[in-house]
Amino acid sequence: MTEPAPIPDATTEVALAVRALMPGLRRRALLATTIITLAVTGAAVAAVLFLNSGMDSDDRWKMAFFAGLAAFFVVGWTYRSTVRNQEAQVMPVLARSIGLAYSKDAASFVKALPKRLLPTRGIRGGEDHVHGSLGAHAIQMAEVNVETGGKNSRTLFKGLVAQFPNRAEMPAFFIALEDKTRPGIFFGGELSTEGLHHLRTVTGNGGRSYGIWTSWSETAEPPALSAVIDILTRIENHVGSGAELYAATSNGVEMHVALSHKRNLFHLGGLFPDEAQLFRDVRAAMQDLTVPLTLAKALIGAEETVAAKS
Repeated sequence: MTEPAPIPDATTEVALAVRALMPGLRRRALLATTIITLAVTGAAVAAVLFLNSGMDSDDRWKMAFFAGLAAFFVVGWTYRSTVRNQEAQVMPVLARSIGLAYSKDAASFVKALPKRLLPTRGIRGGEDHVHGSLGAHAIQMAEVNVETGGKNSRTLFKGLVAQFPNRAEMPAFFIALEDKTRPGIFFGGELSTEGLHHLRTVTGNGGRSYGIWTSWSETAEPPALSAVIDILTRIENHVGSGAELYAATSNGVEMHVALSHKRNLFHLGGLFPDEAQLFRDVRAAMQDLTVPLTLAKALIGAEETVAAKS
């Protein structure tokens, strides 16, 4: 009998729970492999029969092409279904390990997001909804994407969006990459600042410029807001590299933060779920989960510190 791979540097409980899922994941992968093999074989046989049939030459090639196209869709659907099933089984384990709940569907969370936070002209979608409490503070997050849609669809935003409360009294505010709020029809940005007052511009890490907008136009900037701005515009100092601030907004009661990320977050497994690879994916997914939590702790802590001094 083959010895199992050593448990990696995730927590022992998580590693053991994921390892217990492996037999079921492998059975599902075997079924998927069988379906793909049958689809490819069937398409190849059908193509040969069509090409050697008595139909017109054009019709023969058309039918052979459609047989291949059908196989392509079956293979793609089977692969995506298998990976989503693996994620749906493993992600709840990871979320529970940090005291949160998980659901694959994030439609309700995405629908409730402030319109100002993400491009308004795109089609919003999301998945991997993680929610619960961070100490006494409610928090939720999801992977969100915004695309233009249509034949030549373009991605306008892809990354994590997190929601958590403000702990100190402050005016409503909005922070975004400066080029995303530039006015103009043809060369303007994708985010609206209508009804807000431009407070100042901040240069963050990597030379990125962020515009700070508020609902308040007096001269003195509230200390709690200054602390929040400092953390958000230098986010890598708190969560490490990989995620960058795209935009953040608050109505004075709760805050939403959008972090852009280039890779597919919370991706787990594959068609042939090797245990070592799966554990590497688990470590990456755990890192994805901790980014918004670390940020929330830093922001809530900074606000509470300011409030205690007031």
